[in-house]
Amino acid sequence: MKLWQRNYYEHIIRNEDELNRIREYIVNNPIKWEFDRENPDVSI
Repeated sequence: MKLWQRNYYEHIIRNEDELNRIREYIVNNPIKWEFDRENPDVSI
């Protein structure tokens, strides 16, 4: 069982703008999954 994500790193959120960018990423990133090369359902 894999417990650590490849290329994972910690990040300290230092201000409200940065927090909002991270929130936006979290909300919008799943939308891109259908185009992601790591998605096993995508034919490249």
